[in-house]
Amino acid sequence: MASRRGEGFGGKIEVMSALLTVPEAAKYLGVGRKKIYELLEWGEIKGVKLGRSVRVEKESLDRFRESGKLT
Repeated sequence: MASRRGEGFGGKIEVMSALLTVPEAAKYLGVGRKKIYELLEWGEIKGVKLGRSVRVEKESLDRFRESGKLT
């Protein structure tokens, strides 16, 4: 049971970054879904696989956008 101090399970609280689906990430960057999969493969953005689906970290999309690599 969580304490009143908000420690949560195991005594720690982990803040998760927002996760987007591949189509959401593609729309966010203004590219196609294939490009998102390529960027994940190349390590340009970060994502996680949840079962059969992939989720992309919004924070990594923001960093990629700020890097100027998106043309």
